[in-house]
Amino acid sequence: MQLRQLRYFVSIVDAGSFCRAAATIHVAQPALSQQIAGLEATLGATLLHRSARGVCPTQVGKIFYREAVSILQRVEQLRGIVRSTGGEPEGSVGLGISSSLAVSLAGPLAGACRTALPKVTLRLVTCDFLRISSLIESHELDVCLVFEDTPTHGVSRKPLFRQRLYLVRPANAENVATSVSLEELAGLPLVLPAQPHTIRVALDRAFGAAEVIPNCVAEVDTFCSVLSLVKAGVASAIVPKGDFSDVPGYEALRPVVIDPPIHLTVCLISSAHMPLTSAAEAASALLGAQLEKHLSEACPPEWERVPTQ
Repeated sequence: MQLRQLRYFVSIVDAGSFCRAAATIHVAQPALSQQIAGLEATLGATLLHRSARGVCPTQVGKIFYREAVSILQRVEQLRGIVRSTGGEPEGSVGLGISSSLAVSLAGPLAGACRTALPKVTLRLVTCDFLRISSLIESHELDVCLVFEDTPTHGVSRKPLFRQRLYLVRPANAENVATSVSLEELAGLPLVLPAQPHTIRVALDRAFGAAEVIPNCVAEVDTFCSVLSLVKAGVASAIVPKGDFSDVPGYEALRPVVIDPPIHLTVCLISSAHMPLTSAAEAASALLGAQLEKHLSEACPPEWERVPTQ
């Protein structure tokens, strides 16, 4: 098995056809077909479903694709790993951030990394924890800043702070109290994260314990979509943010304290099975230090330190 076969296979899956892949990587289509046939013969498995509309990976092919991407990424990192061994950290670091955290933190964290680690390039991915955890598992991401509802298995984790959930209502909402109970929440039209989602799991548990059923009028999968629906007056939402002054276009949204509180823990996580490169270790340490500084100097209203055991 050769690295070029892995590259060809990944390119074909990404392109969705041999023809498009051949044009992208400038390799003749018959040569691509021959290389993939040889790869399948070596593995003793069919990796691609072929049809007139193109190709897609088989179930075995999906697993092989995931591992091939991981191997190719590690090979690409070798140069930076070697150069970092004797000096300044260098290389590419995959950083995942939950979308609601990225709104406020992605810019400052990337800026701090660029200043302190000029030879490190961040590859930033923003999505929910469940997607991020799969990317950690496949080694496509190195370090991630995520919400946890319960401790995650199979990762190295560093709890940073707890974040409280808030009700957020449209700017023109009437009779907005300073706090709201779960029973009162159940009487409001709500837009909630679509399952599966870390925040939704925590909310469903809290509503279940209070024996109330939320009035969910819409489900979405991104933080920006939640805010857009609230701003449009479609419904209220429950989000891990108590101040929108740093979110352009949404400064007028009105957060309300939920009582009793619902918390999520924000953690830095990485693979428990794959050691970090020097660049990823340096980026992880920098992110932790930056967040600790922010927590000490200008703690947002929804943040609090993780209680010591």
